Amino acid sequence: MMLPIAPAKAGEIALSYYLTLEVLRSGGGSQYHLGSIAQATYMALLLARAGQGSASPELFRDADQAILHCRTNGLETGVWKLTEDAYVLIGQVLALFDQQLAVVSVHELATANEKLKKIFSAREAGAENSEG
Repeated sequence: MMLPIAPAKAGEIALSYYLTLEVLRSGGGSQYHLGSIAQATYMALLLARAGQGSASPELFRDADQAILHCRTNGLETGVWKLTEDAYVLIGQVLALFDQQLAVVSVHELATANEKLKKIFSAREAGAENSEG
């Protein structure tokens, strides 16, 4: 658990996110694709906060805003497409996440994933409470 994940597996994970990014760039995405990108973005943020890699807080703030903009637009129009600026921002986040995956231990990755699950669960519970 203290060793990094296998390089082939890290590459496979990173590649899947890069492909998802391209789908969203083309406008052929869905809410699922955007959720996947959001997951990678927040994992990169949590890992950076834990000392794995460095990026400016503005990168994550701007990436979050880009994701929210795409979500709003997708829900309104049915077209799940990132703007060119959003594509560049998310690409930077994915590059960081790719670097993190190459060095982070399985334990650190699992810990960040558990934190992310708790964050998303809390958000979903808050959304359900505000609707009901």
